[in-house]
Amino acid sequence: MRSTIIRAALRAVALATFGALVLAAPAARACGGFVEAPIACDDPSPNGFAAWMLGRVTKAVATDKDKALDEFTRGTDGFRTADTYVFCVGPDGTMTAHPSPILRGHDVRDLHDRTGHYFIRTMMQEAKPGQISVIRYLFPKPGSTVEEPKTTYYTKAGDQTCGVGVYDADAQAPKAATPEARVAALRAKLDGQIPAAARADWTAFLEALNQAGDAQAAAVARARDSLKAADAALRPDGSATSADE
Repeated sequence: MRSTIIRAALRAVALATFGALVLAAPAARACGGFVEAPIACDDPSPNGFAAWMLGRVTKAVATDKDKALDEFTRGTDGFRTADTYVFCVGPDGTMTAHPSPILRGHDVRDLHDRTGHYFIRTMMQEAKPGQISVIRYLFPKPGSTVEEPKTTYYTKAGDQTCGVGVYDADAQAPKAATPEARVAALRAKLDGQIPAAARADWTAFLEALNQAGDAQAAAVARARDSLKAADAALRPDGSATSADE
């Protein structure tokens, strides 16, 4: 009889835990919807997000340069995130892809920061196909005129010198900026920008997200209860320990 109870408890644990993991596990991490993205889409290291993105950049330029440069500029097809964007400079020093219309289409070889660092010239001279190089300089964020420390990872893609930059302020943001916190911040930002005509759909979408979160929390709670039941069944005296031990 006791062995039957134990088997039933263990089966309940297995089923509940599996269900909880399915609901609780994050969706495949992706940048721009591409499942082959690295685990951390905002990882600024050469072996993380920057390397992955520059690999995509190189392939896109090789496939259709004009289309690729347009996508980099507009940030479509996953070529822009909340903190980073792709830019490219042609062999004549013209900025061929950049979110800023002030720079795009202009010769930027004389572009330098307030320390006198001609970073575009350096990148054009040092960039090599299949190799990711790193450079640091001061540059304002899009829409700003204040220069901020920035680290850029760059490579040679065809005849283009292309880079992905990460501002120090973003890279050093508190790790408390968890996925949940970033989602909350994005929801708050979008909430103030949704047009009145789409407000009802936006509210329904948020309610659906909340329901999904509630379902996940309930699944985890059921798994915890099943583990406690299994623990009690396996103990000779039938007592249970805390699920948090």
